[in-house]
Amino acid sequence: MAAAQAQETDRPAGVASLRLSGFGSLGLVHVDAPDGWGYRRELTQGGSGANWRHDVDTRLGVQLNYSVGSQFELVAQAIAKKRGSYSHDSDALEWAYASYRPNADWTLRAGRVNLDAFLMADYRNVGYGFTAARPPVELYAMLPTTLDGVDVARSWFQGDAQWRAKLMLGSAQIGDFATADPGRVRDIAGLMLAREEGGLLMRASASRTRIELDLTSAQAAVDTLAQLGSLPIPVVADQARLLRDRLGASDIWATFLELGLRYELADWQWSAEVVRISAAPLVRQTSAYATVGHRVGDWTPYIGYGRTRDAMPMMGTPIWQAALTPVLGPAGAVGTQMLGSLVTESVNRSRVQQSGWSIGTRWDFHPQAALKLQWDRVHVQAGGPGLWTDASGSMAGRASVATAVVDFIF
Repeated sequence: MAAAQAQETDRPAGVASLRLSGFGSLGLVHVDAPDGWGYRRELTQGGSGANWRHDVDTRLGVQLNYSVGSQFELVAQAIAKKRGSYSHDSDALEWAYASYRPNADWTLRAGRVNLDAFLMADYRNVGYGFTAARPPVELYAMLPTTLDGVDVARSWFQGDAQWRAKLMLGSAQIGDFATADPGRVRDIAGLMLAREEGGLLMRASASRTRIELDLTSAQAAVDTLAQLGSLPIPVVADQARLLRDRLGASDIWATFLELGLRYELADWQWSAEVVRISAAPLVRQTSAYATVGHRVGDWTPYIGYGRTRDAMPMMGTPIWQAALTPVLGPAGAVGTQMLGSLVTESVNRSRVQQSGWSIGTRWDFHPQAALKLQWDRVHVQAGGPGLWTDASGSMAGRASVATAVVDFIF
């Protein structure tokens, strides 16, 4: 973790230094899932229905820190990893910011920084920095990684406890929820508060943002549903309006609330986190996980559980053909029925109703490298496969994911 974060050290004023550090992961995954379902670690990652995968966790990151004295620092971090086909070259630049520390208590950063609204925000790409093979997908797969904007942080001590508060402003990119092309969250305003003492870290954050999706590819369907919603046929109009609201949800305000806990006591390591996302009618989601590990020499066996639930209801397949035939004719009614069925499937496919157990072990065979072996058992409910690609929105599924990964820092 230390190799991936901007380190602040006291230097005489005007003395410059350049530091290079990095991290990486070499992973191999075997996925046993329903035919065609593509496993992915995060929504910004392209999926694949292949059983054997080397691109889920494999990544390489390089970071440059250029410091002038103890107050000014420039930081750049680039990561090569599996990304979706829509990604741009600039997405590889995870961090690119200028930092100013007027004193030991205050830090101001501007540019592309980590979005410090979640427990593992600083190091979610640095496998060496956490116990498990990857951050729990039931929570972290859906969360943005970077913030294009500014943040200001203050640290202080109260007795033996260190407190830290941070204000964040900016925008971020989000992944593909299967209903539209990837979009952004804009006008982010967030606040984080953390307290650490004796190995116990407790934190909470709250953010308000505007979700902006690119609905160009779905606009024709949205317009058609709007027209159907105005028909004097209640069985069609009511359901068409609901589908239109779900498919055409964009430029809506969302609230992120987070509570996190990490505790290291002797050889025990505990962590837990819960995040609530409220952005109706797009999503109203609660995600949580808990992980516990016990170190025995160079080995750390662990177990974890993650779960996410969407309170937005699963949509039933519309039955419009008979009611629309007198109005649109047989051919028009068949086409409209097909549209309704396809939109319903797309909406249900974007929901996330998933839980999973993880069991594994970490072997620190080198001071700067660790081997992890992990097995996940995942249960996806009908109308909840949003973390998978090419999955059916109406079908439940179970999957097993076996992982071997070597994480290192330099």
